[in-house]
Amino acid sequence: MLTRWFILGLLLIPAAGTLMPQTSISMPPATNLVAKTKDSNMAFNLNTYQWKNRLLLIFAPSKDNPDYQRQMQLIEKTVAGFQERDLIAIELLAEGTSQAKTQTLNEADAASLRSEFNVAPEEFRVILIGKDGTAKRRDQKPVEPEVIFNEIDAMPMRRQEMQNRGRE
Repeated sequence: MLTRWFILGLLLIPAAGTLMPQTSISMPPATNLVAKTKDSNMAFNLNTYQWKNRLLLIFAPSKDNPDYQRQMQLIEKTVAGFQERDLIAIELLAEGTSQAKTQTLNEADAASLRSEFNVAPEEFRVILIGKDGTAKRRDQKPVEPEVIFNEIDAMPMRRQEMQNRGRE
């Protein structure tokens, strides 16, 4: 019996009324930002970046947090690598000013994202979000940009981007 599938984002979903095959491939759950951040009250919305940018969400209690300070030092040294990969760092602080590029996020937006990604105010986290809007990597300590870049460069969408840029 044939099973019809619909493609929703990067997930295959069986069509209504069709049976799932007896054997199936188990895929790890992905956080889909499209479904999670459609709060119309939010002034800042991650959906605006989908399919345009990769995001590096940096959660920290404050700018005084040693892990936050180390992560920001690492990022400052690799601005060109971020630009080349369409990667934007978004700082989400429990205390202090949160921002994405030059846009300041209000406290409610930062708290909402913190809640959405299950990060307590006292915790440090780095979460890599792909252009498709799914969480690709989560770290509890500062991450060397080269580690992030290698992970991004191994992604099919990034490999296609590199091929296309090589033709230009």
